[in-house]
Amino acid sequence: MEFGESLLRAFLRFARLAPCVLGVLFAVVAVRAQDIYTRTEIGAEFSIIRQSPPGDGGKNYPGFGGRFDWNLTRRLAIESQVDFFPEHSGSVLYKQGGQTLQAVAGLRAKVIQMRRLSVFGLVRPGIFHFTDVLYYNSDLTTTTGVKPFNYFVLNIGGGVEYYLSNRWVLGADIEGDPYRVANATYSFSGGGTGFAIGKIEDTTRLSFGVAYRPGAWIENEPEHGVDGRLEVGPLFTTMISAREGASVGVRADPGFGGYTSYKLYKVFYLDGEVLYFPRNTNTSGPHDGGEILQALAGVKGGIRRNHFGFFGKVRPGFNSYSKALTSITTTNSAVVYGFDRSTSFALDLGGIIEFYPAEHGTFRLEVGDTHLFFGNRNVNDNGIIVPSQGGDLRHSIEFVTGYGWRF
Repeated sequence: MEFGESLLRAFLRFARLAPCVLGVLFAVVAVRAQDIYTRTEIGAEFSIIRQSPPGDGGKNYPGFGGRFDWNLTRRLAIESQVDFFPEHSGSVLYKQGGQTLQAVAGLRAKVIQMRRLSVFGLVRPGIFHFTDVLYYNSDLTTTTGVKPFNYFVLNIGGGVEYYLSNRWVLGADIEGDPYRVANATYSFSGGGTGFAIGKIEDTTRLSFGVAYRPGAWIENEPEHGVDGRLEVGPLFTTMISAREGASVGVRADPGFGGYTSYKLYKVFYLDGEVLYFPRNTNTSGPHDGGEILQALAGVKGGIRRNHFGFFGKVRPGFNSYSKALTSITTTNSAVVYGFDRSTSFALDLGGIIEFYPAEHGTFRLEVGDTHLFFGNRNVNDNGIIVPSQGGDLRHSIEFVTGYGWRF
């Protein structure tokens, strides 16, 4: 039941990609786009961010902010955005608390642009700043305190724009915000240290705004498609995740592998990759440990125009761990641990940016929130079977780069 509920939550998060999917569907039909654009765009917005108060559940916090765009082409822009949420959220241990500031900067790509409407995707790394995060201190009377914390966040999503005129734009967007809570070591007043295991947290943000496009008008360059039905190439990756071992916690695992992509119909591609993460772990848990083999296969949808392409991706698959804990045997001289392979379901949601430096070459950049679902496992602890429940949804932030050849 827990696994089903976690899977449902993951698919609900798929709604963040809805703008990209909508844009892909529009792209199938020929539409007339705006003929001009400006180099810059300045906007203001009202935002809502969802956080978890102490205990359980979720709460929405309102805020406001602004953004600045530098348009490289009529479709592709470098975008920065800062939002402030003044209401004080509940302080949660090494996670959140107090007022929130989010600052992100990255790429904004319009999957489709019509005369009055456009649909875009966003990939913007940045920071979360919380003013009053709960943490362990060395004071025996309180044991905890609050202080500011900064966390790396990956802002992924999309939205729609409506052009009131050539200068004025109304917009709405929705994003997921997986962020990295690092491992923390703390000291006791009487001596010794403790270890707080980090994790990848996640929030959702919704924004509504208005923007103005100042400056001289630039005419759109003519667009043409990019040839190639089949594409293959090597990949290099880094996955940030919370490993299950008691002394490991959150860390970045480098890896390598390859991908293939095949055009199914117009703007839809069958896309898959296999990645290997060779870095081992010092300790293991019932579900996770050792090296990782990751395989994902699904659909990417988007457009290829002139020198770049932008896609949303939805790819189920699995993470297979080489050294998960299965048994503990205590003897007079030592404690012996037994291990075996553990394979868990994974669902990769995110975006892909492609650049085309050569006629048949593709430089590929991927970012995503890979959702992990651990199943139930048992550990034999000196003859006693100890169940280890799965079902909880875990997030991981993944960056992938590679070069492919189109045929």
